Amino acid sequence: MKATLIYNQNARSTDDHSVEILQDALHSAGYAPVYTPTEKEEDLDGVLAGAEGGLVVAAGGDGTLRAVARRLLGTSSPMAILPMGTANNIARNFNIDGDPLDLIAALADPFRCPFDVGKVETPWGTDYFLEAFGFGFYADTLAAYGSNEEKSVLRAVGAFTRTLPNYQARTFTMTLDGEDAGGDYLLVEVLNTTAFGPRLKVAPRADSGDGLFEIIRIRADAREGFLRYMTSLVAEELDELPSVETSTARRLELHWTNFPVHVDGTLYPPETDEPGPLASNPRIVAEVLPRALELWLPHDPDAVRQA
Repeated sequence: MKATLIYNQNARSTDDHSVEILQDALHSAGYAPVYTPTEKEEDLDGVLAGAEGGLVVAAGGDGTLRAVARRLLGTSSPMAILPMGTANNIARNFNIDGDPLDLIAALADPFRCPFDVGKVETPWGTDYFLEAFGFGFYADTLAAYGSNEEKSVLRAVGAFTRTLPNYQARTFTMTLDGEDAGGDYLLVEVLNTTAFGPRLKVAPRADSGDGLFEIIRIRADAREGFLRYMTSLVAEELDELPSVETSTARRLELHWTNFPVHVDGTLYPPETDEPGPLASNPRIVAEVLPRALELWLPHDPDAVRQA
């Protein structure tokens, strides 16, 4: 089988494994590797147009995986993950870790896994997410941090801790699967994976193949202290706090009133937009696309969790 290698040379760990080494490993695993250099995301359009029916191997971080996955929607090509980025939330969601050469070797007999994708209709068009869509505290922090700045988990967490202590909640008007879910919230995150952003694992029970989003909402009327939130984040127990509501849904509909929202690491309204009047249709809809992608993993992630 053909294996199209997408290699982000700007990712954190790609310096340790050249394109040639990864191609040799794919050949040893029984694949016919194909590699075309890409300099910008738009170059993926032409490269992936010729990958139909074969495996696509994405070597890079979460941004690389998202760029590839968006272009594989509606195709018959599965995707394999070689985590070489900063946060690697998607790889961590499936307990994928280790030397890329070992991960490729395991693809000789891959574990096939369905993967849901989130679709978001915004006033600026349609977008897709693999990790999370959200608004409130994190989106506002991302707006202050600057999504176009150089990625750094420490910088992101620093911005997070500076913003949280004095953050004021907003009133959001929204529905979940048609039921009213509005209220005053510090944060609303619609998650497809267990973690998002700078390794914020806020939904440990999220299942990216069950056709449902995990919804995390932090109520303003039962706000815990700053230290409690940070301790819970580190311990991956945020969802257990009294102020945190968790639920599942297939669709969220939101009335948008000019506040920032994020779709994975992309911030809306676009940072290049000048402030202006509300869009003619100030509505945002997020819905799950069940089993929109097939991932080929080096192992069964559930078996690793139980080991």
